[in-house]
Amino acid sequence: MKNPLPVIGISSDLKLEEGRLRVRVPVDYIDAVVEAGGLPLIIPATLPPELLREHVARCDGILFMGGEDYPPDWYGQTPHPKTQIMHPVRAAADRELMQAALSRGLPVLAICGGHQLLNIACGGTLIQHVENATEHGGSNVHTVTIRGGRILRKLFGEGPIQIISHHHQAVPDDGVGDGLIVTARADDGTIEALEGADPKTFLLGVQWHPERDREGQHRKTLFRAFVRASA
Repeated sequence: MKNPLPVIGISSDLKLEEGRLRVRVPVDYIDAVVEAGGLPLIIPATLPPELLREHVARCDGILFMGGEDYPPDWYGQTPHPKTQIMHPVRAAADRELMQAALSRGLPVLAICGGHQLLNIACGGTLIQHVENATEHGGSNVHTVTIRGGRILRKLFGEGPIQIISHHHQAVPDDGVGDGLIVTARADDGTIEALEGADPKTFLLGVQWHPERDREGQHRKTLFRAFVRASA
């Protein structure tokens, strides 16, 4: 009998359009999970906490997508003028999902804003606005260098790789969360990847957008490793 596909929960965004709140997920995330052999399950951010936890209990891995900024008071700061705080219902749902996934030890792939959420959930902080956001904001192709860790080093080796980046916040060196290690940086020193220190778990946050690399191998390699870890 054929093994069932690993169920990959995907966090979702909320947008108010024409007076109605809509749940949204960019199709790149869904396609990347399907391409890697997973069964995507979109988790509506409007669900109450008990149903969010029920989704996590039924998933084999959780994918956290990007979006607007998480509330700075979560990590003891007041908002920067350039901070664009996301819908509070989504923020609360994402935090509930992350805490549930971490407590269950599920494989986690956290992308861009998800990477920042992972750091916050582990007790870390953020740089609310990167001053060279012209370089790191927008859909920018640039180099990051992998050093140490397990997951990225096994997939791509140590050294430089090309990635697609789009962000204006970042994890500071003095604000890395508990149990996380830095495993990739941009040329200017910006932290671009975090991994869980526990070798028994797949816990990876990347500041870049592997799901947008539709034509290259990068997305396939990373998502296949995540889905395999969830199987």
